[in-house]
Amino acid sequence: MGRQDCFNPVQLRIVSSARERAASLVSDYYRVAPREWLQMPYEVRTLRSLDSSEVTDAALAQTVCYAFKRQAGSIVVKEGDLFRICLQDHRILGAVRDLQLGLGSLLMYVLTHELIHVVRFGQRLQSIDLPQELRSYEERKVAKTTRTILAKAGDPDMDRIFSSTDQVC
Repeated sequence: MGRQDCFNPVQLRIVSSARERAASLVSDYYRVAPREWLQMPYEVRTLRSLDSSEVTDAALAQTVCYAFKRQAGSIVVKEGDLFRICLQDHRILGAVRDLQLGLGSLLMYVLTHELIHVVRFGQRLQSIDLPQELRSYEERKVAKTTRTILAKAGDPDMDRIFSSTDQVC
């Protein structure tokens, strides 16, 4: 992984902005209360902070589930699942370059898509351990919901992204 494969500081600000906007759109769509959303157990990481097992050349991003447990001495204070959205900077930047897409718009698509997974897994609408033969069905369902949500977002680049995502996702 070369330095040019990772988001630079300006691009990281675009990631942050796209994350906030995508979270707002997804929480509105699923009617997740603001307090529930603030407690949604997810984080977004970029390539520079990913473990080697979280890096893939097969997708623009992936959501990984980790079990967590917080303890105060021997007392378990909280435990549950943490969903980590692993952005693949190298793949995203390659798609922006090759398909001449806007970074902010593509990140909106990718983050909206991954946050839909987070909500579906977190609210037990779908199992995180889905058998391989059912994953393509789940991906199509999430892609359709992503398009529904983003069609109303008013981004003029979304139609190009919708027609391009089959090539890059």
